[in-house]
Amino acid sequence: MKRTVLFDEHKKLNAKFTEFSGWEMPVQYSSIIDEHNAVRNACGVFDTSHMGTFLVSGGECEKFLNYVTLGNISGLPENKARYSMILNEDGGIKDDIIVYKTGGGYMVVVNAGNLDKDWQWLNVYKPGGVELKNISSEIALLAIQGPKSLEILQGICETDIKNMKYFTVSDLKLKNINAKFSRIARTGYTGEDGFEIFISSHHAAQLWNKLIELNVKPCGLGCRDTLRLEACMPLHGHEIDENINPIEAGFHNTINWDNNFIGKAALIKIKDNPKRKSIAFECLSAIARNANIIYAGEKNAGYVTSGTFSPTLKKAIGMALVNASANTDNLEAEIHSNRRKIKEVAKPFYKRKK
Repeated sequence: MKRTVLFDEHKKLNAKFTEFSGWEMPVQYSSIIDEHNAVRNACGVFDTSHMGTFLVSGGECEKFLNYVTLGNISGLPENKARYSMILNEDGGIKDDIIVYKTGGGYMVVVNAGNLDKDWQWLNVYKPGGVELKNISSEIALLAIQGPKSLEILQGICETDIKNMKYFTVSDLKLKNINAKFSRIARTGYTGEDGFEIFISSHHAAQLWNKLIELNVKPCGLGCRDTLRLEACMPLHGHEIDENINPIEAGFHNTINWDNNFIGKAALIKIKDNPKRKSIAFECLSAIARNANIIYAGEKNAGYVTSGTFSPTLKKAIGMALVNASANTDNLEAEIHSNRRKIKEVAKPFYKRKK
């Protein structure tokens, strides 16, 4: 398995590890609930260096990104970010990504498990007027998340970050750390306020240890999953994959129908009549898990895409992909051969106070 540049730092903190997309990653340090609550109430830091980062530049880069993603990248202002997706020809989701416009070009962040296939896919469609650079192995990515993240980070930054809006990006100057590559974005995968720092790999441990010294809680993939599920953020391979399109997954608002993008023709055919839909639910007497079958009466109506116990809400929650025609007033999940009542609820389960 691959390891991030911070692997030895995680070992020093007695992290428990798990395999994730070919990487040996920390799943927890103290406990999932402790780490989850730290992010909801104070501040936590995640090593997300397994993610992929590509730089896109050149005179044709906007046209290229408009074609290989479903969002309107040409309308993205400088120092802004946009959530988007890469689709296959059938409209299935190859990956969900964030595109940042910065420094006259673009930075594209992709999921760890899709890094290699995304890189190959983009290079297939890259025109001559576009330069693609994969800097994934050259940088580390740290996510500092929680209501105290701004206060803590501003104390170690020379850059004024307090006026950064959600989904913006900036070059970053840190105190006592002179990194060749250093950028900060007000983005995250937890449903909380927070930042993500892209920094040259050989300065990552210095930044990580400084945050730990400031009592920022080290957090693993375990609470990253419970946090993102409370916020109804999708996980590739669960809520989204190459056999699920963005309309079914509930991301029709991300689609720019004015652009000619890969997968558009397939999406137009089902635009007004999708076969499936993504729902959020509470499970009343057990915890539903990924792949549990969902029934509407006696009919197989779909399956659970993610399920967990919510540390914030103190109840079992989940998301499912169900038939668009299913009566969601009478749903059950099959858990350990027993059917358990579930109740559809509005997304998201948790929304932070602003």
